[in-house]
Amino acid sequence: MSNIGCVLYKKGDEPGILIARFCHTDDGNGTGVATGTPSDDFEGIYRIRYYDEKENFQDERELVIQKNGDQYQVSWLDKGKVTAIGMGMETAKGLAVGYTNIEK
Repeated sequence: MSNIGCVLYKKGDEPGILIARFCHTDDGNGTGVATGTPSDDFEGIYRIRYYDEKENFQDERELVIQKNGDQYQVSWLDKGKVTAIGMGMETAKGLAVGYTNIEK
């Protein structure tokens, strides 16, 4: 299997902040910090910066999280173009999302 990943988003200490931890078959493991409009759940539009396991900056994307019932549809965009898609659900630890890159 390739091009499959998962990410866990947790709410940060400040409203509108999400802390991410991800793993991906092609891109490895790392973390991220998203900043956006505060909401009661995870839904919203964020700007996220990703870092590798050694905390080196890797990439920045727009992160769009939309709630649909108990599910969340998630997309990552670069300059308005969708580069990855996923879906997830809330767990006791945060928002768990499975995803795949559609363009690098």
